[in-house]
Amino acid sequence: MIRNHYFSPEYLQRSQTALTLALSAAPAYRAWQAHDPGELVSADERYAAMPVLTKKEIRENFPQGLVPGLRSVAEGVQHGEIEYVQTSGTTEEKVTNIWNQAWWNASEIASWKLNAHTAQLDGTQREAQLASARSVGFRSETDLPMPARCLDRFLFLNEKASAREWEERHFQRMARELEDYQPVVLEVNPSLLARLSWWAIDRGVRLYQPRVILFTYEFTSALHVRSIRQVFQSPLVSSYGATEVGYVFMECEHGTLHQNTEFCRVDFQPLKPEHGGPDLGRILVTTFGNPWTSLVRFDVGDLGRLDTRAACPCGRKEGFRLSAIEGRLTNATFTTRGKLVTTTLDDALAPVAGLRDYFLEQNLAGEYALKLVASAPADRVISETRAALVSLYGPDAKVSLEVCGDLEPAASGKYRRTRMNFDYDAKGLLA
Repeated sequence: MIRNHYFSPEYLQRSQTALTLALSAAPAYRAWQAHDPGELVSADERYAAMPVLTKKEIRENFPQGLVPGLRSVAEGVQHGEIEYVQTSGTTEEKVTNIWNQAWWNASEIASWKLNAHTAQLDGTQREAQLASARSVGFRSETDLPMPARCLDRFLFLNEKASAREWEERHFQRMARELEDYQPVVLEVNPSLLARLSWWAIDRGVRLYQPRVILFTYEFTSALHVRSIRQVFQSPLVSSYGATEVGYVFMECEHGTLHQNTEFCRVDFQPLKPEHGGPDLGRILVTTFGNPWTSLVRFDVGDLGRLDTRAACPCGRKEGFRLSAIEGRLTNATFTTRGKLVTTTLDDALAPVAGLRDYFLEQNLAGEYALKLVASAPADRVISETRAALVSLYGPDAKVSLEVCGDLEPAASGKYRRTRMNFDYDAKGLLA
């Protein structure tokens, strides 16, 4: 399929089985049958002939259309085997999914095998979560006591929709509860852990060190990692997935993202060379083994950069390897000459000392407005940030900068790094 990437016969057979099941047993894929060249050709050829599944199609076929076989969604909900879960975000991004907790848990544990720091975890250890309450846990405008934020082995440190609601008492409470609960795993929105880290840095507070910290839910900015590393010595591990498809990639102990081949197939669509291809491309995911939902070539909306080395030092061989997830294609920006800019923006801003966070909007082809959070004298941070942006986007870039006390999260509760305020043909970037 892709140079320097290995796919076992068992994986290719799982790919064939998943596609055959979806086409033959899930109502939403009946129209796809006309595209199928048949099981006598390779799995890669069959998948390449298929359309792309989007969130729009999921909404249109909910709840029964993506269920393989004769299972009744209504009966599954009634018996407690499944439930409905809605993703957060804008209207275009929101999707109501059939949630199978047992399958999700198995997908997570399988992904943990791809990192030496999580390989021995079995899903029974104490875990604390620091994420937007719009994503997980319990959401409340009033403060909830610790017992009201616990569920089984999980402690949810935050009940607010936005970190801008946090006051001094919330930071103190998080620090105290981490020490009291002593989680083995701390799973976080990196942007939220960065804000707790800023508080600890500014006040000289030492925080409890879990065995491992898992980054998930959103893009991990190098600026956030820099702040988190000043406070935590725990291994930092990035996990990538989506509510619809489970755990897709897991970062190994050498920083490479490895595909969770037990639970999903990945198809990689390169961008045009002028926009970073063939090593930068769109990620399409097909789920394996979920008895309640067959997703085939689902567009998760994100770009990945292939690891082009012959092998990863960790020794894991199967599946796609990525050197990075480079954010959503719809959140990309462009230079004044029309070249795609992904999370290379984050790389460009990472060396600016004293810059803690940022949000950039591209309003017109050559106009850029950036809001920033700084811990150092603003004049110097603004000057260095402006220079970095001009170097990246072009000497004719019109750049405005505004210093803020903090940023406002998106409707999903996550922090986005960029937003494009004019239309462009995203599919036109694909090779």
